[in-house]
Amino acid sequence: MRKALSQNPNMLRTIVGLGMTLILILSYAVYSATLDSGYYLATTTNDAREVVVTEDPENGSYTFSTEDAISWINISIDNAPPGSTMEVTAVGGIWWHHPNLGMEMDNNVPFQCFTPNTQDYEGIVENCVSSAQHSKDIEDGVASMKGILTSELPLSGTWAILSDNLTSASNEINRTLEESHLSRTWTIRILDDTGSEMNTTGTGVKVETVHHGLVSIEPFTIDPFTELIWSMTALVGCFGVALILPVTLYLAALARTKKAEAELSPVSESEN
Repeated sequence: MRKALSQNPNMLRTIVGLGMTLILILSYAVYSATLDSGYYLATTTNDAREVVVTEDPENGSYTFSTEDAISWINISIDNAPPGSTMEVTAVGGIWWHHPNLGMEMDNNVPFQCFTPNTQDYEGIVENCVSSAQHSKDIEDGVASMKGILTSELPLSGTWAILSDNLTSASNEINRTLEESHLSRTWTIRILDDTGSEMNTTGTGVKVETVHHGLVSIEPFTIDPFTELIWSMTALVGCFGVALILPVTLYLAALARTKKAEAELSPVSESEN
């Protein structure tokens, strides 16, 4: 290759020209992709509301109902009898619970009930237990239980979907919200160590739920000029690395040729 470059310096200009052409073509491709990504962002209200609870402390029973697009439920109990257990049952659908739900783990990342399947990135891994009934031991008269009612609603209030157009995206998002409107009746029971109901007079029960209502749907957009600059920078860097070897060989061959010419010049003069 060194010999070819020394004999044909136009080869280097050809390589550089092809590289710059590819840079422009690929940069334009990235720029075009930013104009219409096919993704749409939906924003919901994500409102926390306190639920009215019907109390029956003599039997250690508390009931309430939900019938909205709800993602989170948070049940708190205080001043409960020592050694008791909280049992929460939902009639009308399953829900997900885990003792670490709502807590930050060692890497300061909140515990997630649903995470992508890292083996194929096509499915979802459930890290929580799904059931219509969950229970938890009450320590020092205080306990809290957090749960997720659906795997479809965004817990942060914002989620992105891939769709052909805005109308299709709106239909899909509205359908998800409508399907999440589930009517459920909840029962909280305070049980003793034998599993029997007990008198819980003086026990406080508080229930909060997080509701979702559609606020807006808009196409996902980014600054195409900024993306164009970043893409060109990356491509220039890649092709720059690729051109280091041929440029080095060309310069080495050129220097060797000049050195050879310099060595031959005195010999030619002496012969003359």
